[in-house]
Amino acid sequence: MADTISIKLGERTFILDREKAEDAYSAKKVINGRNSMFFNILPLKYTWAYALYKEMKNCHWEPGETSVQTDVVQWAQMDEPCQMLYKVALGALARSQEISQSGGIYTIRDLVTAPELKLVFGRFVHEENTRSDILVYLHGSLSINPMECSALANTPAMAAKQQFMVDHLSPIDRDTDTTILENKQAIVRNVFLMTHCMEGTQYFSLWASIFSLAAQNKIPGTGKIFSKLLRDIAFRISLFDKLINELIEENSEVWTTSFQQELVDYMLKAVKMEQDLAASLPVAAAGLDLESLNTYLEYLADNRLAACGLPRQFHHATSPFPWLDEQIHLTAAQVTHASSASLTTSFEDDDL
Repeated sequence: MADTISIKLGERTFILDREKAEDAYSAKKVINGRNSMFFNILPLKYTWAYALYKEMKNCHWEPGETSVQTDVVQWAQMDEPCQMLYKVALGALARSQEISQSGGIYTIRDLVTAPELKLVFGRFVHEENTRSDILVYLHGSLSINPMECSALANTPAMAAKQQFMVDHLSPIDRDTDTTILENKQAIVRNVFLMTHCMEGTQYFSLWASIFSLAAQNKIPGTGKIFSKLLRDIAFRISLFDKLINELIEENSEVWTTSFQQELVDYMLKAVKMEQDLAASLPVAAAGLDLESLNTYLEYLADNRLAACGLPRQFHHATSPFPWLDEQIHLTAAQVTHASSASLTTSFEDDDL
């Protein structure tokens, strides 16, 4: 009779063949692991990925669940600068999706090999669809022309950010040889640029403007929708923080001093471009002080860098907008960490 092990996942217990379980566990890698069938998820190695998947799924929401009737009434009464901020925010959201999809984020899903990582990536794709639905819902409810939003978002400052991504994203596809150091670094580079520089730091002058208006009881429905959107983004950034850290732990040759400096330089450029964007927008009309907003972008960038094991660059002791930290769910990773504790796979005899 085959030797078996008992694996506990939350409140459930699974009995697996020991030899096969140990073999499956050792074969799991972020990249270059065994490409097993998707449902062969046990034994879990990346327990945080399964925990994050459950957390994201439990936070499922639909844009249409939030009423924007008050926003519709207020829209006609809003002054032109505030309307402009709103429209640019919608245009920026659409553009960020275009960059993410063209930048190979879905390709990275194909390149990771552990099934629990593929599982959480599947939830990531679902949230991308929700982002599109947000645009449909808000454009339709407030009768805003999406082409106008796209045109307003096509400013020199916005174009510079998009060109920055085009210039630095590495060309990878599902057939990329991930055993080569250059390609391993390309994966980390693309993840860092798209999720930490762009989605995690850039555009936050616009999100801050939306939340500042909502805090004044203007466009409250949109504020609630964007709070849920930013919660999703916080989960996604947590996913990629952990993915980068795991990949580096398994492939230490990736993390050279020069490569680390390259990523830091990307973030410094991303912050400067976002500050340039903020200077070109009527953020004062939303009740924001430009100098404080610039400080907040630096504070946010330091958080993104530190989560990846990179040195902070700006060293602001506190956030100038603690109210905004709550709105953008800056501490969502703590929620995920707490959830992981109850989902850890344990082996009854041996800890693999």
